[in-house]
Amino acid sequence: MKCWYCSTDNPEGTHFCLSCGQPQMRACPNCGNDNPITARFCRMCGTPLVSATPQETRPLTAFDPPNPDEQRLLRLAAAVPAHLAEKMRAAAPRAGERHTVTVLYAGLVDTAAPSGQIAPQDWEEAVDRAFELLAPIIYHHEGTLARLSGDALLAFFGAPVAHDNDPLRAVQAAIGLLEAARSYAQEVQQLYGAPFAIRVGLNTGQVVVGEVNGDLTYEYTAMGDAVNLATRLQTAAAPLTALVTENTYHFVASLVETLDLGLITLKGQPEPLQAYEVRGFKASPGWMRGLDRLESPLVERRAELEALQQLNQAVKAGQGRAALVTGEAGMGKSRLISEWRAAAVPGIHWVDGHCRPYGQRLAYHLLIDLLLSLIGAAGIAGEAEKRAALTRFCEDLEGEERDEVYTFLGYLLSIQLPAGALEQVRALEPQAIQARYLFALQKVLQTLAARQPLVVVLEDLHWADPSSIELLIRLLPILSTTPILLCCIIRPDNQAPGWKLATALRSQLGLGLADIDLHALSPAGARRLAANLLDLAELPETLDDLILGKAGGNPFFVEEIIRMFIDRGLITRQAGRWTLNGEVAGIEIPADLQELLLARIDRLPEDVKRTLRVAAVIGRQFTTQVLEQALAGEGEE
Repeated sequence: MKCWYCSTDNPEGTHFCLSCGQPQMRACPNCGNDNPITARFCRMCGTPLVSATPQETRPLTAFDPPNPDEQRLLRLAAAVPAHLAEKMRAAAPRAGERHTVTVLYAGLVDTAAPSGQIAPQDWEEAVDRAFELLAPIIYHHEGTLARLSGDALLAFFGAPVAHDNDPLRAVQAAIGLLEAARSYAQEVQQLYGAPFAIRVGLNTGQVVVGEVNGDLTYEYTAMGDAVNLATRLQTAAAPLTALVTENTYHFVASLVETLDLGLITLKGQPEPLQAYEVRGFKASPGWMRGLDRLESPLVERRAELEALQQLNQAVKAGQGRAALVTGEAGMGKSRLISEWRAAAVPGIHWVDGHCRPYGQRLAYHLLIDLLLSLIGAAGIAGEAEKRAALTRFCEDLEGEERDEVYTFLGYLLSIQLPAGALEQVRALEPQAIQARYLFALQKVLQTLAARQPLVVVLEDLHWADPSSIELLIRLLPILSTTPILLCCIIRPDNQAPGWKLATALRSQLGLGLADIDLHALSPAGARRLAANLLDLAELPETLDDLILGKAGGNPFFVEEIIRMFIDRGLITRQAGRWTLNGEVAGIEIPADLQELLLARIDRLPEDVKRTLRVAAVIGRQFTTQVLEQALAGEGEE
């Protein structure tokens, strides 16, 4: 078979040309069968295939002028990880669908070959290599490449695949791109004697995304300045830095360390723009949930709170117990735990392990966070402080146990160990190291529980890393002999590694487990929450209808809708009371709530998503018969 790009002869079934490296096959979006990249219909099922070549009406030959950007994009798209490719195809956006995305625009600085320093051909090879290094970082955080443009790449986080933390994923990807660029700059300097750097701009806004093609490329249409602002902001960034707009900063401020640059002037923008430089992740992240200075008593969660409080009595009596708290984002899991902790009986020691949205692929990141809390070093970033805390804890242990616990937990915490101890650890196989981690953590938990009953709270297990989860499952038997209460908090996502721990709790603990599933508030509960937050005896009818209609009983949605009204001046505080000042009926759902909804929809099976799309077109209220007729009519088109 001849390569469509360079006409080189390749063996039948070749996926990438042996000469130029261009992709030769693409999968059918319907049946998954491989087809030549020039095919317009699948040879197995006949499904139309969108041509992946720059000219869609005929195959390219060696005489066609190549489009380097399109060929680079095709080559990089062919390297999309299998799990992301599957999600992109499953997302299957339809023409005209709007998505809130975080746009990442990364541009190479001074990419024209410096005169006399490097040949143009060598520089092109350096640029190709740069894209090959940068694209996997985008994919690692489940972003997608939308376009390559000479010396820059454009990526979307939130389309076609949506998550509830896409702005954070985009910022983490930007940090990764800068780290990779710094390393690659040394390589370019050594090979070619030329400088190399990138700069990154990020902005959050809306785009319309078309269908995903068989080659994992897709078309899009930007709405407003969604893409343009990221592009312009990138040009204002210093080499090897990333800037974000206010639109993106709003989503990541509690987790990301930034430098406020104030208002900056961008070429082509009529007004100055507020910008922030990304500096890294905060050592002690905060959380953005909840409204500043607005509070409400717990609503419709009293039975769940009482179930947790009963566990306190059991563990104080010397029994091991566990609680599993599940619920979609915004259902009040963290608030429930906060109320439980505030009302806890004295004489119980509490420790916490937190999973971060960016930590699912960081080995043992949950256990490290938990271990720091166990030894009293939570929030301490310095190696010396961690070493001192671990040393103090190990003083209560004896002989060989003390040495082994210190050695292996020190290794887990990246504490500098004596040369002999370090060699001892490195000589072991990974499975043997994990077994020593297990022993050391058991010893820590048993030591603390012997002093006083222990409550271990593991937050946001849907973001947990697989290595931590596997070790935690192996730790569960300790609950049968030790006064420890393990509380696991997770969203109902059976694809997340953390769900294995939820399954293990249910299968191993039996009556020793309090299985708490948080559902949406009733209309009366949502109304009560909103009235409590605004300190009103009852809500105005217009506001009542809107909050109940858009929040759907989700406590976080109620809070965010009220926050949006306050930010836009539609609700203001006058003479100590909140007053409705404007028309609110046409207000759209805030972008952060759209992200939560889209992420939940993307996890649904395709037939369920299709039903949701049709139902959304019909309206908020309809009969089952109308929906059935609409679905049947769509299938006939």
